[in-house]
Amino acid sequence: MRHTTHPSATACLLIRLRLLRRVLAAAGLGWALAATPAERTLYKSVLTDGRVVYGDAPDPRARSNQKISVEVHPPDAAETEAALRALAMTRQQLLRDAEARAARLRQIERQIVAAYADLQAAEAERESGVAVQQGDRQGRRFSAAYLQRQRTLEASALQLRRSLDALLRERSALL
Repeated sequence: MRHTTHPSATACLLIRLRLLRRVLAAAGLGWALAATPAERTLYKSVLTDGRVVYGDAPDPRARSNQKISVEVHPPDAAETEAALRALAMTRQQLLRDAEARAARLRQIERQIVAAYADLQAAEAERESGVAVQQGDRQGRRFSAAYLQRQRTLEASALQLRRSLDALLRERSALL
């Protein structure tokens, strides 16, 4: 019988399989640990004067301490770039919206000035329309034309007042 110091092919294969299993198990464990985000512990301390302080250790002078766990995520360049693009787009949209709102406010201000002038003129006309003129009376009573003129002037002033109020409400909503 021949005696060799080399293991048989089957034994080598078994040793290699065991080694491969251990390597795969270690790699899987490493991958699982790497996939789990690390946590960082912070402490929120409320001091006796009411101030709130955050730190790596609880403040011994604090009235109360609270432990806070924060997940630490490794930076992802593609995700960061996408977030920055989204932030820039949001900022541009907000700037466009603010400019549109400012333009509308300027327009409303001009309309308010014009509506106020129209209202002042309509109220002055209404006041002057109250004065009794030639032909406004039929005996001791006012004529239908006089009453109609009063209603028309009052309705005109009321419509202008409502228009001005609507503009003022819209301006207040935009501010």
